[in-house]
Amino acid sequence: MNYLERVREINRKMGQSRALQQTCLIFLITSLVIFGVYFRFFNIDKKIYWIDETYTSLRISGHTEAEAIQKLYNGEVISVASLQKYQQPNPEKGLADTLNSLAIESPQHPPLYYIMARYWVQQLGHSLATPRTLSALISLLVFPALYWLCLELFESPLVAWIAIALMAVSPFHVLYAQEAREYSLWTVTTLVSSAALLRAIRRQTKLHWGIYAATLALNLYTFLFAWFVTIAQGIYFLKTEHFSWNKTVKVYLIALSAGILAFSPWLWVTVANLNRLQTSAAWTNQKVAWGFLLQRLLVHTSNIFFDLNTGYKSLNPPSIAILLIIAYSIYFLCRHTPQKVWLFILILMGVPALALILPDLILGGLRSTTARYLIPYYLGIQLAVAYLLASQLPTSRHPRQQKFWHLILIALALSGILSCTLSSQSQFWWNKSPSKNQYLPQIAKIVNLTPNPLLISDNSPILGDCFTCRMLSLSYLLDPKVKLQLVLEPQIPKIPAGFSDTFVFSPSQTLIKGIETQQKRQTKLILNNQNFWLWKLKK
Repeated sequence: MNYLERVREINRKMGQSRALQQTCLIFLITSLVIFGVYFRFFNIDKKIYWIDETYTSLRISGHTEAEAIQKLYNGEVISVASLQKYQQPNPEKGLADTLNSLAIESPQHPPLYYIMARYWVQQLGHSLATPRTLSALISLLVFPALYWLCLELFESPLVAWIAIALMAVSPFHVLYAQEAREYSLWTVTTLVSSAALLRAIRRQTKLHWGIYAATLALNLYTFLFAWFVTIAQGIYFLKTEHFSWNKTVKVYLIALSAGILAFSPWLWVTVANLNRLQTSAAWTNQKVAWGFLLQRLLVHTSNIFFDLNTGYKSLNPPSIAILLIIAYSIYFLCRHTPQKVWLFILILMGVPALALILPDLILGGLRSTTARYLIPYYLGIQLAVAYLLASQLPTSRHPRQQKFWHLILIALALSGILSCTLSSQSQFWWNKSPSKNQYLPQIAKIVNLTPNPLLISDNSPILGDCFTCRMLSLSYLLDPKVKLQLVLEPQIPKIPAGFSDTFVFSPSQTLIKGIETQQKRQTKLILNNQNFWLWKLKK
């Protein structure tokens, strides 16, 4: 075999090797997307319907917390169905009532998701799965939105497909795709508004600036912290224009003003109810050590790719390895992409994150420890990791190096699949505050085992106090035979006869002592932990 024949043979084998690698990569990406879609719907009705989700159902029903307290917490014996009347739409309450409920009690939650959820539940009926299915379906829109953003940023379909594959089995995004809240929608609108801005900058037409204005308004109507994304986008645009005044800046400001103007009705609602907003967010003002903030941030960051629900006490070796990959991805991004690319990602990550971290460090608080508030930060990380893998997989000069990056991609894929598999089998995960909710099934089981039980509680949904609002969540676990008697402290209900067993759920000391005095019988504590108490009136 002469020299030319040897060269042809080598090229042929290299071509076959590249074709095989491409086939394997396509198979891996396709498999991950299929897994991701599956995990978003699997066991969607098996997770506990925790307090934040009961708030969603309360809002879309058109009722307010104050109204529910007035009608339910009066000492009368009611059924579980009577309580859950405040969890589903009915002809007595219209869309205006849903908007009013949000405006006066939860102005920090703009209405877009709740309007969608209301019409969705009206059409399909209320159940645990119905509003969650809407969130899961919305989360599928992340894939085309992410693809569009990657094309605008990197002009590379390969980066886009790897980003989609990683997003598909990301434990964090799968968790919130199964939750009846607006966070999967916020992920979509953040991606779409970012891509629309980049397209408008590139094309410079009125149509594209109009699309950006519309997506900006949608993002603001989805979640309060979309303002941080808007600020990040503005900083990036002005930086690309060197902070100088020109025609492009003028057009951008017109689009920005149009988007904000479209949002102005709810902006007025938010400002008018600022005291209510501050009360609702009071729990984030608790002072904690800086080390705790850092550790929570690192754990949440690694949870994008690997999440075994191990808590926040320490980082495990796989999580540390993922943090190192993330750090190198950001370094690689800054070294190997134009400034307009890495600057956009860093600003998208940095501005929303720093807007929460700095107040925690300066004033004290827990804002930055709430993972769902940091979605733009996570999206920036996933874009950086996707770019690193897409750059290294086909172009590594040495076979060992190429094999190494293939193993990294496979490891990230398997870690996501493993995490999603475990969380899909669990009734609780960290996003549902298990320390405050994990005993609800045990409480419900104890009550349901009795033939004709009465459950008494003064554990009321006091506005702004998440700790005391558990009865709605518990009601989804109770049998229809269970009767409820709800009061507000310091009221003592008159307990009727005819029940086989009388339980008292998370009572105040006033209620326990009042019942014992009234019935001339003692109560027995049968379940006790830091958040829940279940007592039983002795026969």
